[in-house]
Amino acid sequence: MKHLITLTILCISLVMMGCGGASDEGHTPGEEGNHTHEQPAQQAQEAHGHSHGGESDHEQGKPQREGAGVITQWTDKTELFMEYPELIVGQKATFAVHLTRLSDFQPISESKVQFVFSSEQGNEGSLTETEVQIPGIYGPDVVFDRAGRYDLTIIIQGMVDDTLRINDIPVYNSADEIPQTQAEEDPNLITFLKEQQWDIPFATQEVQQRTLTQTVDATGEIMAAQNSQAVVSAPFSGIILSSQNENLPVEGQQLQKGSPMGVLNPAIQSGGGDNYAQQFINAQSELELAKANLDRSKRLYEKEAIPQTELQKARIEYRQALTRYQTINEVIQVDTAAIEGYGETAESYRFELKAPLSGTIVQSYVTPGMQVEAGEPLYRIANTNKVWLKANIPAAQQSRIANASQAAFRVQGDDRLYEVSKLDGRLISRANSVDPKSRTLPLIYELDNTQNGLPLGMFSTVHINTDTKENVMAIPQSALIEEEGNYNVYIHVSGESFRKQRVTTGIEHGGWVEITSGLKGGEHVVTKNAYQVKLASLSSEAPSHGHSH
Repeated sequence: MKHLITLTILCISLVMMGCGGASDEGHTPGEEGNHTHEQPAQQAQEAHGHSHGGESDHEQGKPQREGAGVITQWTDKTELFMEYPELIVGQKATFAVHLTRLSDFQPISESKVQFVFSSEQGNEGSLTETEVQIPGIYGPDVVFDRAGRYDLTIIIQGMVDDTLRINDIPVYNSADEIPQTQAEEDPNLITFLKEQQWDIPFATQEVQQRTLTQTVDATGEIMAAQNSQAVVSAPFSGIILSSQNENLPVEGQQLQKGSPMGVLNPAIQSGGGDNYAQQFINAQSELELAKANLDRSKRLYEKEAIPQTELQKARIEYRQALTRYQTINEVIQVDTAAIEGYGETAESYRFELKAPLSGTIVQSYVTPGMQVEAGEPLYRIANTNKVWLKANIPAAQQSRIANASQAAFRVQGDDRLYEVSKLDGRLISRANSVDPKSRTLPLIYELDNTQNGLPLGMFSTVHINTDTKENVMAIPQSALIEEEGNYNVYIHVSGESFRKQRVTTGIEHGGWVEITSGLKGGEHVVTKNAYQVKLASLSSEAPSHGHSH
């Protein structure tokens, strides 16, 4: 009980230090308890440029003491980087505890952090902090009244809810009892401080086993599905009068099937000499005469006044007139309920163009006041709920495509990887002939576009599956830095120490790359802003914290 009271009373002072935050993409850390417990080298001590409290023997040529420690530990939520000096009974020792939230690699603040020390005797004491002067760094001052081995439990509540455990922290009766060891500096280690990590977008990722699929890459384009688009053309030579077309549809506008698209007035003279209105009236008149002649022929045939051949001739003439009339009427979509009186007024010569399907105006060639010829395109309208992805496979790679139905793609300006299977996609066409100009073979996939709204005409990079490997060592592609044809990564050895490592790569898939040599499972590599770590390795002077814990 005496030990508990003594430790509790003496553990009342905290010095909180920290620095600015940073952002990150997703992180998949190791399991709880994955950590390193190291002896501090002079290189790290000089790089920090500050003292962690207590006396230090970390000078050039002096022996290192086994009691001091540097610990890096990852859970699924938090990265702990903790430094502490030699711990001697009765002497105040400051722990420099750096806490990082792994979801975004920001320093942890606005949280309740409890430090609980225990030993074989049980709970030896605890202290709690809820405020820090600088985010991310906590500095509890602790005085131990008894030598031994202690365990430290750090309980975080706030920005994250997490618990970290550090075992076997040594405390000695005097400095003479501390075993003296000579720490060997690793000349390949690069110092990149937590303050620097927090000040930029930064991320690390654990090396892990994944299933990867080798792919063939191809250029692609998002296109309108052939059966989901239509070109609206001028049915006759005419003019688009400004007075009749004040609200013409524009590109990108959504239209429902049958919606008005514009009013076209027939030209005074068509290519054949008759204006289009006259052609429509003639077709209508011919149909009426043919219908009357057919009815008359039926009556006469029933009375045996004419032979059957004359009745058949009347039927043929009627069908010809009906076909001509229906063709003209379908093109201009005239309301047949208003046929009577057509051509009697100038207004009846106007024809309203209507949307042939529901969709988006993809292209518009219309300008108010323009004159158009028969057949000239006016609009292109497409229903973008279903789109095509056309992938152009290099001819030299076509033999590698084992399963063309499995593919993924990225469009320009979008980092997301779209999988064809997750868009209810299917392969609908695979060409058997090579384009003589591009030397490619096209593959066409049909995709459901109702949720993503992929714009038509967007270029993309398409990855078509070829071979699948299971349980390969893999890291994100963003971790790779290419130098003179070789690939390097930066391994996060401990909280502020990194090591450059050359690796060899295998297949790539979905933003991940196979590592065939150079890394081991459980190691952490920098996946975001690794180039900043590289710059730190080139610096002639070690950075400094600029503060004291």
